Amino acid sequence: MRADTDRFVPPGYAAGAPVPWWVKLGVKLVLGSLPVPARVWRALGLRRHSFAADDPARLVPPLADRIALATQRIGRAPRSVLEIGPGAMVRRAPIAAALGLGPILYLDVEDDAPRELDPYRRAAEAARAAGLAPPDLSGCATHEDVLAACGARLLIGGPERLAEIPPGSVDLVFSEVALEHVRRDALAPLLRALRRVSAPDGIGLHGVDFHDHLGGALRHLRFAPSFWEGAAVGRAGLYNNRLGLSEMLEQFAEAGFAATATHRLLWEAPPLPPGGAHPGLHRRAEDDHVCYADIEARPA
Repeated sequence: MRADTDRFVPPGYAAGAPVPWWVKLGVKLVLGSLPVPARVWRALGLRRHSFAADDPARLVPPLADRIALATQRIGRAPRSVLEIGPGAMVRRAPIAAALGLGPILYLDVEDDAPRELDPYRRAAEAARAAGLAPPDLSGCATHEDVLAACGARLLIGGPERLAEIPPGSVDLVFSEVALEHVRRDALAPLLRALRRVSAPDGIGLHGVDFHDHLGGALRHLRFAPSFWEGAAVGRAGLYNNRLGLSEMLEQFAEAGFAATATHRLLWEAPPLPPGGAHPGLHRRAEDDHVCYADIEARPA
């Protein structure tokens, strides 16, 4: 059933480069097989996690809107914040500090934070242009200095790194199209760890893509789990855990959250591959209509 907040997928959504899908897949798999560090590929514009990181519109407004929504939902302004899978958006640390957040925590499996200082300075300038007061970065010589000046900390690794955060200490957990990239066997431990660190009245705000990241459809559902969960797909930067929305919400519930989809982007006709999804995925028909969803999660 459609809710008032649901919208249909616009034509060409997330279609990517106008190249045949199989060509894009093959190129990704070949590049992933080469002994080149992931950071090198991203520096060349490939395998980037934060495609719009340099867009000024992606700096202050999305973060400010998220804080405003969290404030509305929990009835107070959040202070401590944890972002999952920030990629290059760690550059928003000066903005988060200017919005009154702290401590500011980031968890990622790879360190994709900018090493140079200009991205952080531009973020601080964007905060000032929005009428905020970011930390003074003039004495910072490294990006580690910037994070320290902002009261921010970057944790690199899996759910086990959240053991370093005191229980019940995080007011707001959020992610921007990151949870779909968490491996299936790591998602449940991650959500349990998020439940442990979430404040009793805290909230999680998560945007989740369910489409194929090579073409915006569902072509990736054709593959057997034995291939898709293997090393080749992970090395190529193609991995998406292929969970549907209902499965994602169930994972939240099993971890101790009351989670709902507050907004969905839907296909009228699911763009499934010929022959449909692989039977090993045990997909539910309703999940094949969901391209994207905003999920709110509160400790149950």
